[in-house]
Amino acid sequence: MRGIKNHKLQLKDRIMAKTGGVCAACGKHLERQKVTIDHYVPKYNGGTDDERNLLPLCRNCNRQKSSRMVVAEDYYRFLGKRYCEMASEYRNELERPVS
Repeated sequence: MRGIKNHKLQLKDRIMAKTGGVCAACGKHLERQKVTIDHYVPKYNGGTDDERNLLPLCRNCNRQKSSRMVVAEDYYRFLGKRYCEMASEYRNELERPVS
C-alpha cells in the first residue's frame, strides 16, 4: 500500500513540475493536497492516464474545463512550451488512424 501511495505522490509531483506548481490554466499557486489532475484529452474522448496527458489544474479551472477538448497553447497559458508540445503530440497520436 505504501508503494502505491508513494508512486502516486511522485506522479503528482512530476505533473505539478510541468507548471512550476501553479495551475496550468490560471496560474494560481497549487498545494499538493488540493491540486486536481486534468486529462488534456478527456477519458470521455479516448484519453488515457499517459503522463503526457495529465496536467495540474486548480479545482475551479478543472470544473470549468470539464470534458471539453481544448487547444493546449490557448487554454493552458502557464504550461511550458515543451509540455504543450508533448500534450499536442499525444493528442495527434490518438487521432491518427490505425492501419
